Amino acid sequence: GKFVVVAGDAAHAMPPFLGQGANQALQDSYTLASKIHAYNCNVKTDTGADVRTSLKEYEQLRWLPTTSITIKAALLGYLEVGPSLLSKFRDVFFYVMGKAGVAKKVFLSSANPKM
Repeated sequence: GKFVVVAGDAAHAMPPFLGQGANQALQDSYTLASKIHAYNCNVKTDTGADVRTSLKEYEQLRWLPTTSITIKAALLGYLEVGPSLLSKFRDVFFYVMGKAGVAKKVFLSSANPKM
């Protein structure tokens, strides 16, 4: 049979709010390559290799992680740019964290190189 496999944003377009698009594409590629390698090894040893099963396993392995990250990115995006009660919470939260010094400690301390 003929099969087509899509990976990365072609398989699951990722909102940009977590910067995970390329990361998920790499994980897709690695998982797919692992399944293809296992399939090829099974063909060489004649242990009943099945392309359809291998590709279904790939899909099952990648579905939950990509769905989870996509939902998290969408929620974060809504929190960041959505005009709602959540954006009011965001504004107050960051204001309080800034005044408490948490933002400086978290963001500036990690921005300065440690040598």
